[in-house]
Amino acid sequence: MKTLICLLFGLVLANTAYSQKKNIDYQYFREGKTYYAFSLFSDAVKAPGNLMLDFTTKAKFSKIEKISLKAGGVEVKLKFGVRTDLIQSDNPEQKAYPVIFNASDIIAKNLSCDGQITFKLDNGETYTLPFNACLIK
Repeated sequence: MKTLICLLFGLVLANTAYSQKKNIDYQYFREGKTYYAFSLFSDAVKAPGNLMLDFTTKAKFSKIEKISLKAGGVEVKLKFGVRTDLIQSDNPEQKAYPVIFNASDIIAKNLSCDGQITFKLDNGETYTLPFNACLIK
């Protein structure tokens, strides 16, 4: 009986650990005082079937106007929503912008692995980073 309880507890613990937030990709650019990055992850509990992305930069902006992916000659404009998550940083100069989008928007396009993600901000600036669509599949 004791073994069965331990086994069930282990299965519940493993299932809980497996189904939480999973980091998929992190890319950044830093040169001098210029810094921008994104972190891509999924959370099967909070948003099943969706991907969450945190874009961070030192630039002053209010919102992201457009996010596009380009890989293998195919360009995809992501339909995204803004998350209400509060992202804290030890650097007060950095501003983070949390978004959420449907994973199937990327999977359906069969993008090649070596792509780029571009963020267009409301201040007119654009930032481009490497993006590996194969990590999502």
